[in-house]
Amino acid sequence: DEDEDEKKKVCLPGFTGLVNLGNTCFMNSVIQSLSNTRELRDYFHDRSFESEINYNNPLGTGGRLAIGFAMLLRALWKGTHHAFQPSKLKAIVASKASQFTGYAQHDAQEFMAFLLDGLHEDLNRIQNKPYTETVDSDGRPDEVVAEEAWQRHKMRNDSFIVDLFQGQYKSKLVCPVCSKVSITFDPFLYLPVPLPQKQKVLTVYYFAKEPHKKPIKFLVSISKENSSAMEVLDSVAHSVRVKPENLRLAEVIKNHFHRMFLPSNSLDTVSPTDLLLCFEVLSSELAKERVVELQVQQRPQVPSGPVAKCAACQKKQLPEDEKLKRCTRCYRVGYCNVACQKTHWPDHKASCRPENIGFPFLISVPESRLTYARLAQLLEGYARYSVSVFQPPFQLGRMSPEQGLQPLHSDKLEPLAKSSCAAATSAPELGDGDRASSLPQEPPLSPPVPELQPEMGDTTTVRSKVLTARSSLLSLDSGFSEHMELQGDRCCEKEPSYERALKPEAAIPGYQHTPDSLSARATPFYITKIDAANREHKLEDKGDTPLDLTDDCSLALVWKNNERLKEFVLVESKELECVEDPSSASEAARAGHFTLEQCLNLFTKPEVLAPEEAWYCPKCKQHREASKQLMLWRLPNVLIIQLKRFSFRSFIWRDKINDMVDFPVRSLDLSKFCIGRKGEQQLPMYDLYAVINHYGGMIGGHYTAYARLPNDKNSQRSDVGWRLFDDSTVTTVDESQVVTRYAYVLFYRRRNSPVERPLPGHPSDHRTERTPSAEAAASQASLIWQELEAEEQELQLEAPQRPARNSWRPCGQKRRTGIPQHPDEGCVRYFVLATTAAIVALFLNVFYPLIYQPRWR
Repeated sequence: DEDEDEKKKVCLPGFTGLVNLGNTCFMNSVIQSLSNTRELRDYFHDRSFESEINYNNPLGTGGRLAIGFAMLLRALWKGTHHAFQPSKLKAIVASKASQFTGYAQHDAQEFMAFLLDGLHEDLNRIQNKPYTETVDSDGRPDEVVAEEAWQRHKMRNDSFIVDLFQGQYKSKLVCPVCSKVSITFDPFLYLPVPLPQKQKVLTVYYFAKEPHKKPIKFLVSISKENSSAMEVLDSVAHSVRVKPENLRLAEVIKNHFHRMFLPSNSLDTVSPTDLLLCFEVLSSELAKERVVELQVQQRPQVPSGPVAKCAACQKKQLPEDEKLKRCTRCYRVGYCNVACQKTHWPDHKASCRPENIGFPFLISVPESRLTYARLAQLLEGYARYSVSVFQPPFQLGRMSPEQGLQPLHSDKLEPLAKSSCAAATSAPELGDGDRASSLPQEPPLSPPVPELQPEMGDTTTVRSKVLTARSSLLSLDSGFSEHMELQGDRCCEKEPSYERALKPEAAIPGYQHTPDSLSARATPFYITKIDAANREHKLEDKGDTPLDLTDDCSLALVWKNNERLKEFVLVESKELECVEDPSSASEAARAGHFTLEQCLNLFTKPEVLAPEEAWYCPKCKQHREASKQLMLWRLPNVLIIQLKRFSFRSFIWRDKINDMVDFPVRSLDLSKFCIGRKGEQQLPMYDLYAVINHYGGMIGGHYTAYARLPNDKNSQRSDVGWRLFDDSTVTTVDESQVVTRYAYVLFYRRRNSPVERPLPGHPSDHRTERTPSAEAAASQASLIWQELEAEEQELQLEAPQRPARNSWRPCGQKRRTGIPQHPDEGCVRYFVLATTAAIVALFLNVFYPLIYQPRWR
């Protein structure tokens, strides 16, 4: 027979593929991976298994599955076929598991688990299984309980499959009510490890509590689902080495604080494009007193955009017409007269607020040090990072603030005072009682300011200095505020006490002062307090007396860009000046890129049981949603790890996780995860020898396998190198190609831990006595061999006449050569049904709630 096989060889041993019978790529990938399991291949190849077949086990197939699997392995390693048809093995499996009947798509891991369990039952050395109970610790040492549980398991399950593939883990349950602890030890055939949740990368700008420190840009990776603000705070706190409780996280939209996040708040609705700011605040413990936290927003006194037409009547501004008058509360709209303003007020009042510029920020000051000078210094220090300020040179002949503003209060312009928003609001015909009642407490509003005044000169000429003299563009620095005179926008005020020592010449390089302006120069901003009722009050400098500010109010830093003033500034937003965190450079690349160690950490992490999985507490006598933790205790010689890529979103909707999981090909050390059997001299070191890959999604997919045949003595070496098994095609690949984002099931072989197998024709020493006798068993095995070989030959003869069914393949993949390729009606039917089910699921989960949501309300 060996001479005949040698003559019939058409390929090297181990390079025989498996014909796809129709969506059977899941089965082919499992068989090829198991056929490269060295101990299993040798066990079936030299017919050692025949002496251990259990013909009387009602849970087995009477040895047919074991012998059929052995025949298939021999065909794969003889080299007499380019591609072998595994029809007989599929039929035997389907006879015991009806779900594998037909040609529907299945999960490779489910088929692998059933195949190994079927082989175990066919080879189980136990003829009569005794009744056993689950062993609980009851306070005994783990070593004693674990060994007792393993021996009880072996009393019912003792086979070469158990010796090779099965391990043991420790399960710990803690009752949340009575704190009852239950510890059990259970066997496992494979490890289903979860993947970390899908990640998203958020951009977070960190502001230290000292304004002289530049903001830092962080890229923080968090879970897309069930994420909280605490994840971001912990990440930033770890990077800057501060306590998370001293950080505040905020979302900014259109230069306003949109919301402040508590640590427990969810970030599921925050997208990677949203703007997040993280502020360090001073702790009360460090300050030894109460610390006031204040939100600050920046705004120009007058918007830079021109008013081209009346907001009410839409009449465009013509050169010969009278200038349009701005709303003096927001300065964003203009009107022909008071009547137009009153008409437009109901539509305008909701949006009547100044337009912010730059970034808002959060400051924290001890209550006793909350002076005007300290406040101005902090505000100016933070503002410089997000706004650019240019102060034009002093121009002779320009009006002083008093000269320029006084005519507006003259009798000639007195009627215009009624055209402010305040006057419009208080008009009886508006009927806005709440708004009218709050008016007396609001800051007094000036008359509408015309957009241009003859004495202002050409505005475009002034603004062009920003572009032509960028060297004079001032990004405020920390020394600037020490020379500023914080005053109102309509009249000069007393020089603040903290400005008297220093003169403003050194504050702004290139700024030309007239001799009389050095002592009384106007400051570029003033500060207003916004109380809880959204009323604004201008702050006054009280010298060394602390200001009366509480946490429920906020501040506005108003830049004096009114060009009617003697001294004004041109201000505009700019890109935030910041430094990037070096450790965050690769954070975006790491998102969606995990390691096998992370997955194993999740597997051993405690979790709370779902209500439908509640544990019956023997002490409470009730089902409890206990805390459960799994820990590895005994590791097998061949470790199978399933990456749980398929998740269940609802009762009919499933999803696949395609994130990359980086797993080691050599030297997987599990000593940190295995808590049992610490006395072993050899570390639990594993080497990869096979990988099952899955391409596609839930509706359609395709399985392939990478595998190598390890050396009998040294698992690091290979007798046959890495190959790609893609149904009937087998190609040689490099080891570097094995680790991909499509890996689904991993096969590892333990170093220096050989499994003893019985010699051919000799029963195992610890096997119980069998009935019938060993001779009769050997004769029965030979009959099954002959029967299956005859059936296999018939199937192989029929194979050329039978159209091969083609499963779904990745885009761009070439068709097989030498194998007929015809569409299968069953495949088409299943694909149509699956597509229809997916569409119905999408409608029920997405569109149905949107359509009927108003009716539910």
